[in-house]
Amino acid sequence: MKYLLNFCFVLLVFTACNQNENSESKKKSISTNQVVSDNKKKKRENVINDDFENTFAPNQLKLNGETIDFKKDLEFKQFNNNTSTFYIGTNIASDKDLQLDENGVSRQNGEYHPTHIAKVALKAINHFKLTKSTRSLKIFNDQVRWALNNFHENEYYGFWSFSFDIPLYKLEKGWVSVFSQGLMLNVLLEAYKNDAKPIYLEKIQKALKAYLVPIENGGFYREWKKGEAWYEEYNTKNPSRVLNGTIYGLEGVYNVYQEFKIPLAKEILEACTKTLANHIKDYNAVYTSRYSLADWKNELSQEHYHEGHVIQLLWLYKITENSIFKDYAKKFFENDRYNFLTNTIYKTSSKLKSISASFCIDCEKFGTDNLVNDIWAYGNYWSSHKKADLTIEFDEKKEAFSGLTLYHASEQSTKVNFTLYQFNSEKNSWDYVQNFDVKNLKDNISGYNKTGKYETFIKHYKIFEPINSQKIKITFEANNKNIIALRNINFVYNRDKEFGNILKQVEKRFNKRY
Repeated sequence: MKYLLNFCFVLLVFTACNQNENSESKKKSISTNQVVSDNKKKKRENVINDDFENTFAPNQLKLNGETIDFKKDLEFKQFNNNTSTFYIGTNIASDKDLQLDENGVSRQNGEYHPTHIAKVALKAINHFKLTKSTRSLKIFNDQVRWALNNFHENEYYGFWSFSFDIPLYKLEKGWVSVFSQGLMLNVLLEAYKNDAKPIYLEKIQKALKAYLVPIENGGFYREWKKGEAWYEEYNTKNPSRVLNGTIYGLEGVYNVYQEFKIPLAKEILEACTKTLANHIKDYNAVYTSRYSLADWKNELSQEHYHEGHVIQLLWLYKITENSIFKDYAKKFFENDRYNFLTNTIYKTSSKLKSISASFCIDCEKFGTDNLVNDIWAYGNYWSSHKKADLTIEFDEKKEAFSGLTLYHASEQSTKVNFTLYQFNSEKNSWDYVQNFDVKNLKDNISGYNKTGKYETFIKHYKIFEPINSQKIKITFEANNKNIIALRNINFVYNRDKEFGNILKQVEKRFNKRY
């Protein structure tokens, strides 16, 4: 592929582009010494727009082995009008919480955030469909107007870009994201369903073609390996490969294909889902999933992201019928701790019923209450400076245990040996299961996480011996020199029944949406 000029320049300076409806609010956000006269501003806009239209020649590109010509208009076939967003609900917030500006556009922490604006728009239109609320329809239309006015385009393609820096990913303002691009595709689809204006199809076409623009030219497309397509949530110089953002970005493409049967949409979708199928194993950290595969940060998923991965992989399974996505959704689900997506249709019963300890150094501050929640990356912990038992009770007998994960509050805590027992209800006694001499164990997986000032040292151990019990006891050989300090614990065991219920809910929601 050969690209004549670099596209990045325009995206980095896009904030100078004038949008009539937002011009006054934008002026207020600029300090006095940065405000330019209207005449100078218009001249500057014209230069930028001229440059933008010539930044990327309509070269022929290859995707998934097929040649794509940017010059060629996409073929919109029949309009089916039969899709709705899978991930976005109907819970529209109050005007105050939405931080609406004078044009009715929602802001996040004072910023115009394309991903946030798209989510607000989709919640609003979903709420309107349900209630016929005029307020919800107005909120939707106001966000759509912003999306049209802030679509930075040339003759062939365009993006919604961000007007602020992301230091964590070393991105300066003007960066673009497949996450927001996919959500905005859904917004434009909903807008077209609402009043069928041709401008929405024009923007959909350009937004779809943008999936082919490489990162070096200001887009978010890169190859994973040769011939493997990937679309980045953060278009960083080095691959970041954030899993959830990429999958969210695919949903808009899928919906466009479902509505119009555009071949390019299908090709974009198939190219990336093939790459995902090839590399989903890389996101399996055994005791959780990985948020990203950035080589400059070891980024494990926090609980809500990890649980979201389960639903996203099941969505991929539904659209591709590739069982690898269902298999890894099950792995990720069984690795999950405690409550799964509470207050949603996917919620399950608590993974553990209770945890008690024979001793704790300070039971009020550092007791077992700290072990029975989803917080493992920060906060308080349970600790003991002498031999102590943790007794874990489940809501019913569990079987097919395969692993145990301990989340230590200190590195020294990882050196404490322990033994596993299961309760024999018939004999009313504890049966030995397995000893863990941690210094000499080779078959374990280590992890590390730092959240603010809090460090967590993670150890995942395989359980080889069979367990079939409602109670398990862990005896820690702690002493004054080897204090055990745990933020959390987790067992991996067979959860076919719960997983089957989640899959049914996904299928039910999927069938309603498509």
